[in-house]
Amino acid sequence: MSNPLPTRRVFLSELPSLPVHSKVRFLGCVRRYEVSTGHLVLEHNFPPSSTVKEPASVPVDINHVLEDLKAEDLRVGAWLNVLGYVRERDDDNRKGSARSSIYVEAVMVFSAGAVRVGEYERILRDSQEVDRRVPRPT
Repeated sequence: MSNPLPTRRVFLSELPSLPVHSKVRFLGCVRRYEVSTGHLVLEHNFPPSSTVKEPASVPVDINHVLEDLKAEDLRVGAWLNVLGYVRERDDDNRKGSARSSIYVEAVMVFSAGAVRVGEYERILRDSQEVDRRVPRPT
């Protein structure tokens, strides 16, 4: 019997570098809601870059959790916590402004409330550094 994969806490900008089917948790700010596909496009400008004009973004399929969301969760500028799986987009969904070939299939989405984004970034960065230095049992 195998145990379920642990959820990896990551920055939104790290999602394209993860293997497909990775189980993730991340924070993102609503850029737009695409009603026709049931996708929220979330963004987070971390790490900040002077060479990239737009922050990293990712589509999040919320079709399975839509009935659990409140209207304010879908508003532009709302910060959300997302738990889900990295999925590969098919060719039909790659058209448009998306820069990557992945999306996240949400299992749970909930408001981050009045999150202190800078503090969140510092804590997650520190936690990831500890994870890199301390080997985990397999």
